Amino acid sequence: MEFKKRIRFKRGSYVYIEGEEEAESVYIVESGELEFKWINERIVGHKTTIKAGDIFGFISALCNRPRMESVLARSECIVVQLHRDGFLNMLQKNSEIALKVINYFAEELRTYDEMIFSLRDLEDDEPPEIEMFHMGEYYYRRQMYDMASYIFSRYAELFPTGSHVNEALKYSGSLAEKFPRRDPVKDGLNRTYSDKKVIFCEGEPGKELFIIQEGKIKILKYHEGTEVMLSVLKKGDIFGELAIVSDKPRNATAISFGLTKLMALDKKSLVSLMGKSPEILKKIFGSISQRIWFTFIRLEARLYEKPITRVYAFLEYKLIEDNVSLKSNDAHVFHFGIDELLKMNSLTHEQMGVSLNDLLKDPNLDFNLGQIVVDKPTAVSSKARYFKSRDHLSSQVSTEEAEGPEAEGLEAEGLEAEGLEAEGLEAEGLEAVKPKKNESFDIDDSMTFDETKAMFIEEEPEKEEKAGSGQQKSSELFAEMFDDVFSDGKNNKK
Repeated sequence: MEFKKRIRFKRGSYVYIEGEEEAESVYIVESGELEFKWINERIVGHKTTIKAGDIFGFISALCNRPRMESVLARSECIVVQLHRDGFLNMLQKNSEIALKVINYFAEELRTYDEMIFSLRDLEDDEPPEIEMFHMGEYYYRRQMYDMASYIFSRYAELFPTGSHVNEALKYSGSLAEKFPRRDPVKDGLNRTYSDKKVIFCEGEPGKELFIIQEGKIKILKYHEGTEVMLSVLKKGDIFGELAIVSDKPRNATAISFGLTKLMALDKKSLVSLMGKSPEILKKIFGSISQRIWFTFIRLEARLYEKPITRVYAFLEYKLIEDNVSLKSNDAHVFHFGIDELLKMNSLTHEQMGVSLNDLLKDPNLDFNLGQIVVDKPTAVSSKARYFKSRDHLSSQVSTEEAEGPEAEGLEAEGLEAEGLEAEGLEAEGLEAVKPKKNESFDIDDSMTFDETKAMFIEEEPEKEEKAGSGQQKSSELFAEMFDDVFSDGKNNKK
């Protein structure tokens, strides 16, 4: 296992800054207290402070995406820095730690989902049972009878007192006679599906994720009375992973595309398999981390007050989603136009007001029919940070007028500011504009294994969340973790 170093952070210094693209490290708090901070103060994460024994930074590290938050030392702290591969190695060896991380995933995702749900305009939303019934009717009209039969059957099971249950039972009974349902062939954890069979449908609960062993899977979404194909997955891909960390219904439908063989894993079988297959562990944790990361980014873009800020924050997010570096000067094409851009941000031309003209006049953006061409992604990112900074200020002052470029943390022209000023953190009044110099040293050069292990488990954290029934005390759990960490280091020295 690669074990990097122990780092001492003085009070008021930063471990990392929100938006940093270099995110290969995971951190464990040895001593002291740290605080999560967000440029957009309307965001409230699952945790806001962390203490001895807590792990942080792993969501961005595992999906290799920019940092979601800044981490500030509230007191003098010592943290252990691990490379993501070393962290995954640790999870593989200790299922209790892996469960702790899975439970953290669940709480983080639940926090963001609740915030997103509170922002939704629910007036036009159909109840889940009505949406599922209409989806069944849609596939029936298209003569996709296998899908319609599956959906009507699930409707009747999930909504036995639903307003359309009699119709659903009539549909499913008639279809079952003409097109008998064929269940997948099961062999242990593996399941084999023939062509065009439903793995799961949008709106039903789920407890398993799936890994494609052979064949392909189509992921479909029923939206506003029609079908939208989201993706086609191939051998080695994972889908349905949110079932491991969330109790929310499936948000899309999965069907087989040709003869398809899948491995189905619930949380129990996943934990059992993790110790045997590091590649599966890496894929699953990376996939879940990425889903949480994109959920956070979508939420962050929605939480800004000014429409122009939401649009630029969304464009920045879409660049990241398309794996475009925010430092790039190479042109990038989005395959949606201005109307789609506004719709995806729940905005109208009227809500944009005069800001719409500013957007259309941006020399870095070319708006074509069904396309938006970004000339320089770095310029979009700079402008997004500029508007985020202004939006941030508007939440702290009573007037809508900014007090000049100094208060905004950016120069009014050129948008060339870099670092924390460009992130809008200067406007927060933080004393540390840049992280203070850290005192760091390699652990193997400074302390023995027993001395360092003792420091981590000397004091049990005040109250550790349990990752499951029969959980060990946190001190024992982290003692085992550091046995794993340092045993590799000792073996390497021999």
